[in-house]
Amino acid sequence: MAARNLSLAAVVAASLLQFACATPNASPQAIQRLDPAALAEIERARQPAAPLSLDEVVARSRAGQGSEALLDEIRRTATRHPISPSEAVRLKAQGVAPEVLDALNEAHTRWAQDEAAAVRARRDAEQAAALKRAQADAERYRRSAPYADPFWPYRSYPFGYPYRHPRFAPYGGFGWGIQIRP
Repeated sequence: MAARNLSLAAVVAASLLQFACATPNASPQAIQRLDPAALAEIERARQPAAPLSLDEVVARSRAGQGSEALLDEIRRTATRHPISPSEAVRLKAQGVAPEVLDALNEAHTRWAQDEAAAVRARRDAEQAAALKRAQADAERYRRSAPYADPFWPYRSYPFGYPYRHPRFAPYGGFGWGIQIRP
């Protein structure tokens, strides 16, 4: 009886401790609000910038923007363009630095690899889901038709239905077949 009262007291103490930890100790008036300017800055940082076009890259290169600043802008805006060799020659003649062209081409290569990996992952997930559905359908069919096996009563005995082996049959023969009588 004492052990039961002790365990009940322990349960009550544990629940009170959990309740005390779960209650908030700050008043709702203590919530700090953001000013609209800070909120606008956070929203602007969350929205991705539009990718740069090749014309914008050329214009910024001609305007004297450094390669490092242009590379940072390309990374920040997730700009990617497939650059053919003839287009690379044309852009280089217009004043675009070779490292900028390399960065644009590498970004496009990474994007293509990521897209291919995503397509493979989607295909594998669809195949796994189809296999799981097929297994579930087979299991559902197996459970709905337990006697689909025509030999179901005979599978649990070593020689078919009990005592129908020729050695054990009362009149010879075995199974449901012809009985041989002397």
